[in-house]
Amino acid sequence: MAEHARMRKYGPCLAVAVLALALPASGAATPAVDGAARPAPTLAIPLHEAIYHATVRRIPVRAGLRLEQQSDGLYVYRSWVEPRGILGFVRRDMSEASLVMLDRDGEIVPVSYRRRDELGGRHSDMRFDLAQGELHIEYRGQKSTIDWEPGIYDLLSLRLALVNDLARGTLRDTYRVVDDRSRVEEVEVEVAGRETLVTPLGELDTIRLEYRNPRRDRSFKLWVAPELDTAMVRLEQHEDGRLRGTLHIVEYRRL
Repeated sequence: MAEHARMRKYGPCLAVAVLALALPASGAATPAVDGAARPAPTLAIPLHEAIYHATVRRIPVRAGLRLEQQSDGLYVYRSWVEPRGILGFVRRDMSEASLVMLDRDGEIVPVSYRRRDELGGRHSDMRFDLAQGELHIEYRGQKSTIDWEPGIYDLLSLRLALVNDLARGTLRDTYRVVDDRSRVEEVEVEVAGRETLVTPLGELDTIRLEYRNPRRDRSFKLWVAPELDTAMVRLEQHEDGRLRGTLHIVEYRRL
């Protein structure tokens, strides 16, 4: 019964996801799936690119987030980090990319995740297999496979899901996230308040989300601006009671 329910909800998306994993990102458009009873769901936030100034491991960096749609209908959420200032000449970048699709209810379902970390040497790849209910992970050359189901995100697609669900009015109290060591853990999410932030883009009224792992002393604070397409304006990472990294917006544009 669970298998039949999954196919009813994800069936039209499943064919697209399988083709996306088999073809390069620039591959031909996927043929339309017949029999859809309602219009295809769309993201609640527009395609966009945002640029940030940040600190990562005490290094000043320039960071970016870009949300775009492929010809096959899937979405790619990318992030990248590069040193700035006097360290700008050091080419030791970090980049992430999550390929996601939407189910019939408009919820984000991850398809794949890829990270390249020249700063820490922590490269990882994830492939979410909806048909088999498995997640295939490769981290630092080591491969593993674990059980998986929609509702479990990589960290990058989780951030996209939080913002998209907030814009849809469907934000939940808990989400699940998997790391590159195959650990699936629950994340508690809270709308912690509203604040007006002064940014290079002007004063922005924001909603502050906080999400944390109750089993580990690590949490994130995320400020999003509804008047700016619910874009992320500021991010803080806290660990072991200390502020580990910050990020604040300096540029934003729709694609």
